Amino acid sequence: MAMLREFLISLRTRCAPAFVHLGYRYAAVACVGRAARCAAAWSPHQEATRRRILTAMAEAPAGRGTAIIMGSGPCLDLPMAELLSRFRRLVLVDVAHPPAALRLARRHGAVQLLDRDLTGVAIALGDPSRDDLPEPGCADFLDDDDVGLVVSTNLVSQLPLVPVRQAGRRWPDADLPAYARRIVNAHLDHLRGFDCPALLIGDVQRRVIDPDGRVTEMEDPLFGAELPMGEMEWDWTVAPVGELSNGWSIVNRVRAVRLDRS
Repeated sequence: MAMLREFLISLRTRCAPAFVHLGYRYAAVACVGRAARCAAAWSPHQEATRRRILTAMAEAPAGRGTAIIMGSGPCLDLPMAELLSRFRRLVLVDVAHPPAALRLARRHGAVQLLDRDLTGVAIALGDPSRDDLPEPGCADFLDDDDVGLVVSTNLVSQLPLVPVRQAGRRWPDADLPAYARRIVNAHLDHLRGFDCPALLIGDVQRRVIDPDGRVTEMEDPLFGAELPMGEMEWDWTVAPVGELSNGWSIVNRVRAVRLDRS
């Protein structure tokens, strides 16, 4: 039944063919499925994310009517009613837009869905004629004077995953952790370019916990990139007991930090 449900979600997920080929739609559908299975465990994280977005939104410059959400996904962690009441245009940016995002766009004329790879490298890595690693970077929306709020939500640790997998297939001798770190840093630099609240909410640590409650692995999801200390941190039980085999679980440490020029 779960496989059938995810298959139907996949059919209704908007994703450009080039991104489908790279595996982005598959990853988006898997995330939607896990969010449904782990709704209770994810709820505190989603609520903390919404609260921090509301705090940043309160500092948006008056007269600016556009909010940009990077990594919008199924929008489960967004204070949608408040965003729609404050901004004339709400741009949801992702490589794949699941059914929940499509429904929002149909219901609200202010919601715009934008298909975009914010690393700037995914398509280039899929080009068989390319003989070197493309340099990551993105300058989207920096020249839009109407942008009053930018949020990167649960995205920064995910950005390197597909490009690093693609790069590893083409250039197995490349320093892949260093390339992943460059992708993360490019995203941080992008956010620092805005002159309005630019809020990043993302994983800074990943812990794998065995059935006895012992931490057996601790990973850096940012590949050594340095994220400034934020105003809030919390734990997100990404995979509670029962989601993985043999009673293991995964808990991420999440940080919320402002990275804009102000």
